[in-house]
Amino acid sequence: MKTLTIVLACAALISWGNRSFATAVIFDTDVAIDDWSALLFLGKHPEVDLLAVLANGVGETRCPPAMKNIPALLDLTPQKDVTVACGDDYPLDGFFAFPEPWRQQADTLSGVALPPSQRPVSQQHAVELLHQTLSAARQRVVVVATGSLTNIAQWLEKYPADKPKVKRLVIMGGSFEAPGNIIVPGFTDGHPNTRAEWNIFVDALAAETVFASGLPIEVVGLDVTNQVKVTTEFAKDFKQNVSTPAAEFWDKVLDDNDWFIDSGEYYFWDVLAAIVAVEPSFCKGPMTPVAVRFSEVAQADLTEDSAALVWADKTIPTTTVTSQPRKHYDPATFGITEMAGDHPAVKVCTKTRANKAFKLFTKTLNRAD
Repeated sequence: MKTLTIVLACAALISWGNRSFATAVIFDTDVAIDDWSALLFLGKHPEVDLLAVLANGVGETRCPPAMKNIPALLDLTPQKDVTVACGDDYPLDGFFAFPEPWRQQADTLSGVALPPSQRPVSQQHAVELLHQTLSAARQRVVVVATGSLTNIAQWLEKYPADKPKVKRLVIMGGSFEAPGNIIVPGFTDGHPNTRAEWNIFVDALAAETVFASGLPIEVVGLDVTNQVKVTTEFAKDFKQNVSTPAAEFWDKVLDDNDWFIDSGEYYFWDVLAAIVAVEPSFCKGPMTPVAVRFSEVAQADLTEDSAALVWADKTIPTTTVTSQPRKHYDPATFGITEMAGDHPAVKVCTKTRANKAFKLFTKTLNRAD
């Protein structure tokens, strides 16, 4: 009996030790198709201690479905005691949003049903959860942001003293040398913006705040995610390796989105950011300041056929959360990121190891819990 007690005590110490040496992560996500796989990767990775998952209604999903879908996805992982909360419904300023069909897909997990989760959801605002989680963390935390940077910008404004608690901020967003991804055939044909990336575009003012913050940032933008295109060959290879509930879910998502894969428009945007968060060697690139462009359009210059109105989301309120009149911006330049300006330098990922990234993702999702 004494021997068994010692063995169990040693096992508990080893388990706690492994958890202590794991990478503490907070995941800020807009719960779109590539976010689901990124969340599963982080949740299944043996060296990740997932502390909290944040969302808001600015990106592709909305808060009510996000607060159902995130816990259901977490149930496919061994992660316990992960606090989940949502933030605001709209960007800091402006009237731009993701196309409605994409938002419906995000809200419904692309029609791939998961059992309802019994995990509790926090009633706190996401910014408050971010602050409390950082304050309580035993180590510095890696924050992974794969949606709009709204929550992060609001947290920086309200709790700037928290910044030393962030070990790294890995952002999926932006485009520098690569073309933007705002124009997608069948959804946004005719859009005037050829250079921006969606996560930055929907809340460019939030992004500018974050890039000016001095946080240790790594940017996983289109320049590097274009190297990890999801192909039919990858989908076939993944299907042959399915051995866990998490992998089964993702295989069904790939089947349902074969049209997306065939279009050549689907990349491992957020998955690569999650991989970089855990294994920084998957990001190679320069240190440089990053500036975000936004140009206000004067109300007097707006006409009914103005692009600022044509591409505006009419459901967004005309006032901000601070009760200020919401401004209109030039959609042709809103959210363009440039390696320029006088902000503190950040790391911009320009090269990665694509084949190893796909293999690591497949291995991690099929890892036995």
